[in-house]
Amino acid sequence: DFGFGLGVIMVFLTFGTLAYLPVFEGAGSMAAQSINILGMDISLITLIALLFFCGAVGKSAQIPLHVWLPDAMEGPTPVSALIHAATMVTAGVFMVARLNPIFSLSPVAMGVVAVVGAVTALFAATIALVQNDIKRVIAYSTISQLGYMFIACGVGAYGAGIFHLYTHAFFKALLFLCAGSVMHAMGGEVNMQKMGGLKKYMPVTYATMLLASLSISGIPPFAGFFSKDEILWVAYNGGGVGKIVWALGALAALLTAFYSFRLIYLTFHGEFRGTEEQKHHLHESPGTMTIPLIILAIGAVAAGWIGIPPIISSITGVEHASWFAEFMKPVLGHPDIEASHSTEAMVMTFSVAIAVVGIAVAWLFYIKRREIPVSLARRYGLIYKLLYNKYYVDEIYNLIVVRPTMLFSRYVLVGLTDGVIIEGIVNGVPALINRLGAKVRKIQNGLLQTYGTMMALGLFLILAIAFIVIIK
Repeated sequence: DFGFGLGVIMVFLTFGTLAYLPVFEGAGSMAAQSINILGMDISLITLIALLFFCGAVGKSAQIPLHVWLPDAMEGPTPVSALIHAATMVTAGVFMVARLNPIFSLSPVAMGVVAVVGAVTALFAATIALVQNDIKRVIAYSTISQLGYMFIACGVGAYGAGIFHLYTHAFFKALLFLCAGSVMHAMGGEVNMQKMGGLKKYMPVTYATMLLASLSISGIPPFAGFFSKDEILWVAYNGGGVGKIVWALGALAALLTAFYSFRLIYLTFHGEFRGTEEQKHHLHESPGTMTIPLIILAIGAVAAGWIGIPPIISSITGVEHASWFAEFMKPVLGHPDIEASHSTEAMVMTFSVAIAVVGIAVAWLFYIKRREIPVSLARRYGLIYKLLYNKYYVDEIYNLIVVRPTMLFSRYVLVGLTDGVIIEGIVNGVPALINRLGAKVRKIQNGLLQTYGTMMALGLFLILAIAFIVIIK
């Protein structure tokens, strides 16, 4: 937020206004301007864009400011679904897309946005592979999907980023509410290792969560396929870091399909692994919980149909099938991609194929041969612990930020400020008055010699002052 605030200040100092249109109109003339910081000339537009991106990184939980989001999922599940998955965390993506005339003038800033998004997408996906808390798996998938949105913005496909934001809202809110439905049936249990076989007890929850998982995995014709495919397609054809972020995004897509169906298989398939008491109380959630699931499931299936890619449009003969892109074009523009339909078909086929591979591997690991993941965890224990403990980022932050801050607060702020200065004033003033009182009290001792001495001293002072006044 501090970076965002500095960006706002820089915009006002540069353009004299914070209104979008005057800033966007004047940004082009400022593209060649630079500012000297510590002896280095930095493009003014690049500096402004990167400062705004600092705010976006914090708000949308990108590396290295991602640690708050999984902890925020501890709240009520509907809150997680609405605020932490579908609305608030996407504000950073929206800001970058809305400020696209500024970011587009800085190849450096766009490269940073794309790389941070790609690294975050893969980073969070690897953590989600081994988490057992059903809500934390979905939480890390949120961080990963936000990374895809930043990939889109970083390669100039702002419309694709907002399109994924739109489709993501449906299947991610659905995933969280389905998780809440499972927790309701399990008496608050969140550990997927203690679930299993729930599909026969919760058919509506199972069906809707399956649709959401297919959507986030990028399987056609579900909503997530169209938006994710467009992002990977534009990244593949982008210059600069485009091929790198495409490769990272494709690998993250493989892992996304795997951990999404790992969740499905552990939760709904196989034998129930909870207690007998939990099994006795298993039931489908009431209509107040399942009806919203069905409504969101419709969106998870069909929301992407307003953004059909050109190759499918050419096959079906439907013109202007990407209504979403046309609708957003006046504000977000649209990248001009010179590539054949065969290249687009190849990239699309590959993205679907890796999603299918991810689902198949999850089936092999958690349905067909459940001993494989246990064996791999033992064989590659260090890697498993690294992923399970989230790369120890929380522990590193505690070591280099939290503990030093607490020590500084305890010994400097509390010890010095509170213990010495404040308590010194509060306790020192009365002590000083007591000491002065004790000194003065010695004069009033009842001895005639003392009173005579004080009277003589007083008379001497009066005469001295009078003499000085008369001389002047």
